[in-house]
Amino acid sequence: MRRSCAWVVTVILFLPTVVFSEELARIYYNHPGLIVDLGVGLWSWPLPIDFDKDGDNDFVVVCPDKPYNGTYFFENASGDIKLPVFKPARRISRGLQNVQVSYVDGQARVLSPGHEHADFFAKGLDISKKLAPPAKIGHQGKTRANQWKYVDFDADGKLDLIVGIGDWTAYGWDDAYNERGEWTNGPLHGYVYLLRNMGTTAEPDYQEPTKLKAGRKLIDVFGWPSPNFADFDGDGDLDLLCGEFLDKFTYFENVGSRAKP
Repeated sequence: MRRSCAWVVTVILFLPTVVFSEELARIYYNHPGLIVDLGVGLWSWPLPIDFDKDGDNDFVVVCPDKPYNGTYFFENASGDIKLPVFKPARRISRGLQNVQVSYVDGQARVLSPGHEHADFFAKGLDISKKLAPPAKIGHQGKTRANQWKYVDFDADGKLDLIVGIGDWTAYGWDDAYNERGEWTNGPLHGYVYLLRNMGTTAEPDYQEPTKLKAGRKLIDVFGWPSPNFADFDGDGDLDLLCGEFLDKFTYFENVGSRAKP
């Protein structure tokens, strides 16, 4: 019995030497026809883009975290159908936080805080052009979401900037329950800022950021606002659809006009 115990200890001590004596390699399994959920690592940012320009939407997913930091292209193998199947991922660049896609005249424009990635289809996120406003637009508070998009907000032919900010100042973290199970901190906040362009699209001159309102109140969802402007009700103007941290959507109908939302 003593010999058996000594033998086991000896094996355990030698295992690290065996593992690290050779270069570590990822283990593969032989199932080429397997279909699994599409995904990458933690905190993924999905971008629906016709990346290969074949007329259907592919998925580009950005992962800024472990273990798969990078930007990955999942090719749509099924065409323009409701539930396509995608090919395995191909890494195209590094990953970043808060990457967003805007559509301008039918063309995808990819932004991260304070930057545009104009060569995205060739270089992914490895190359960027700095925009005039600072990446931190002046919002006071503890922020996580910082989501930049282009939109011609007031139909004057010039691209403005929209920034969604997720504010965690009042929330703190997940340790604010008292002994009765009551939450003692505040909620998350999700604001939408407009940086109106007073110059031109080619030579922008952005005004100071202002928070957008709806119903005469500040737009404020539960964090992670992910603002999307589009004509959701088909009446010719731009409405606003926001997400939030609890996976819900809030629809703000434009009851003004295209030029004066």
